Amino acid sequence: MGDILKKVINVLGVILILAFAFLIIFKPTVCTNSALSGILLCGNIIIPTIYPFTFCVLFIKNSGALRFLKPLNNLTNRIFGLNYYEFAIFLLSLIGGYPLGARLLADSKLEKTPIMINYCVNAGPAFIILAIGKGVFNSAKIGWILFFSHISSSLIIALFSKRKFKFSSPPKTEKSLNCVDNFVTSAAAAAQTIINICSVVIIFSVVSGYIGLFSQSFKPLYFLGLLCEITNSVFKCNNVLTVSFLLGFAGFGIWAQIFSILKLQKINYAIFMVFRLIHGFLSAVITLILLKVLKLTAYTLSNGIGFVFLPFTNGPIVAFSLVITGIVLIISLYGKKYVGNLMEDIV
Repeated sequence: MGDILKKVINVLGVILILAFAFLIIFKPTVCTNSALSGILLCGNIIIPTIYPFTFCVLFIKNSGALRFLKPLNNLTNRIFGLNYYEFAIFLLSLIGGYPLGARLLADSKLEKTPIMINYCVNAGPAFIILAIGKGVFNSAKIGWILFFSHISSSLIIALFSKRKFKFSSPPKTEKSLNCVDNFVTSAAAAAQTIINICSVVIIFSVVSGYIGLFSQSFKPLYFLGLLCEITNSVFKCNNVLTVSFLLGFAGFGIWAQIFSILKLQKINYAIFMVFRLIHGFLSAVITLILLKVLKLTAYTLSNGIGFVFLPFTNGPIVAFSLVITGIVLIISLYGKKYVGNLMEDIV
């Protein structure tokens, strides 16, 4: 039954891609404009806000600094059912931005990955507070509310998942790199992660563009477009509760990256999707409560669409975005060569 389902999915995938190629040929302007918006989004938002945090998280993990949480081992086991190392991976996933949580779980080869992935999918603080809070709602306070709601939902899900775990022992040894090797390795790995994110954002920007075209005649398609790739969607939607839900939901683009990263793990995709919905709804409810408590006005909640979509026709900004993206690509390629040589020396 599983093999038949895979074949059906593959056939449907080919049909959809052929339809996508057909649309690109006969509606090329939509593709060009949407791809450009995706490139601008990567250069203006994703690289500046996600790349530095990704580098920092990877550097901390590779440095061996996680062992300093070892005294908390009994406490983390009692509260979350996680040893100190697993709990540290969870903490890093809260600040690293998706899909870094999946990457950390895959690299660490944790047995609890199939459960932990349900709450280790989180947007980073810089993206939520600066890009969304300041960029979309012109309010850092809104950004902090969204971030608090987002991580609170993950913590609630982690606590709920505790009963799935038994007391576990931390790893006996924790691998670490020296400062220089760690710097280059982390920069390269972060760059590769960003390239993967940007490639998905650009493709789904084009998909969203065509969905937006047809949603003019069939309104429900608009909501499908919002669920495709949330990096684009949060800048199109100025409703704070919808944005809060989308951040928890993560979007099909992020899902695809996570499934690819964890393809060797036994992930229950149906359960994963359910928990994405739960995370989204929890985030929206917590956001609503905080908005009521803080008594923020309706005007504040709809104070303009983000600055990202204003300068699409500005030549220098397009050039700047392309240059930044190129620099990240160079770092990634150089880092791969450096890390490869480093591994050969070790062997």
